[in-house]
Amino acid sequence: MLKVLTVAALALAALIAPLNSAAEQPGKKAPASKAAAAGWTIDARQSRIAFSTKWAGNGVNGTFRQWSGDIKFDPNNLAGSQAVITIMTGSAFTGVKEPDDNLATADWLDARKFPTARYATQSIRSVGPGRYVAEGILTVKGMNYRVPLPFTVAISGNVATMTGQVKLDRVALKLGLESDSGAEWVARETVVNVAVRATRK
Repeated sequence: MLKVLTVAALALAALIAPLNSAAEQPGKKAPASKAAAAGWTIDARQSRIAFSTKWAGNGVNGTFRQWSGDIKFDPNNLAGSQAVITIMTGSAFTGVKEPDDNLATADWLDARKFPTARYATQSIRSVGPGRYVAEGILTVKGMNYRVPLPFTVAISGNVATMTGQVKLDRVALKLGLESDSGAEWVARETVVNVAVRATRK
């Protein structure tokens, strides 16, 4: 079962296209800018990277309890905007015994060998008022995957609220292949939801 931001994150990297169509919406990149966008400090208490999937036919919802991010964002300077999210893979938690007993194992996130997963944006484009798509690289178990992340941002004064969602294929990400490569027990699709509240530095 994929437990990532994946992200967000979360959460929050062979080509992986999200299973939703929002990432394919046409958009226009902002003019190039050499200056970095404004930095933001994440409010960890009001931010989360959550995931949901099906295990043995039952819905499973979880979160990554430990993650951090370096965010620079300005809707008027998308060329200078970037986010890098680092997730502690061993912090995935669902509250359900069987998934929680397996999340950190070598077949899944392999938290001992790869204690972190990472999502780093390479570009951000606008697809409408307050709506964006980040083209980024998701790094899981040392492998890099291209993952577009659609998200929204609302800025009020010095406070920004961001929400994003991406659907990932855990088989394509090579997670759980030894125990269930045919997705007979654990669903291939994992939905990752990212919610971030941050203040301007």
